Amino acid sequence: MIKIGFSFIKGGTGKTVLASSAALYMAAAVASTGLVDASPVPAAARLMAVDAGEGLHAGREEVPVAVVRSPDRLDEGLRALEGMGLDAAVIDLPPMAKTPRLDIAVVVADPLGLEFLEEFKADAKHVILVLNMAEERADLGRYKDAAATAVLPYSPVVARAFARRIPPVLAHSPKAPRHGEWRRQFFKLMNQLEKIVKGEARR
Repeated sequence: MIKIGFSFIKGGTGKTVLASSAALYMAAAVASTGLVDASPVPAAARLMAVDAGEGLHAGREEVPVAVVRSPDRLDEGLRALEGMGLDAAVIDLPPMAKTPRLDIAVVVADPLGLEFLEEFKADAKHVILVLNMAEERADLGRYKDAAATAVLPYSPVVARAFARRIPPVLAHSPKAPRHGEWRRQFFKLMNQLEKIVKGEARR
């Protein structure tokens, strides 16, 4: 099972929003996928319509959600998804200086967090660097460790969707140009992730 972790050293960067949306996209378009919520506050599980306690649950679109509430118990959640025969696990991790061992680390920074990149260690075969909630385009080419990069703009629709416990990929607002750009950049990010996942699956 391919392990895809969304993480960063700083909180509030949008890891949970992207992890829940990525789990839905992956399950619908790429491979059988579940979500592991390893955060003490299981916000990703709530975005996936799971309000129950720890354990394995059916989330939105019947995507399996394992709630473990701690990176120290990550293996429990992964074993639960592996027991279902899934191809991939999207993991929502809390702020940490170093990730557990992953196949793919999606490093989600915001503009203020870029200065902390050197303090963060992604223990993964592949790294995707995401600059989230960016007010303007940014050059991420100087971050050489990343196999791919993406820049997502700030969107008020995303913030409202989070407040309503809806993964933003499911939110539609045709009259909101920023959200239209957010969706375009999100799907570009998912295309990059899909290529890496399919490459790993062929190994």
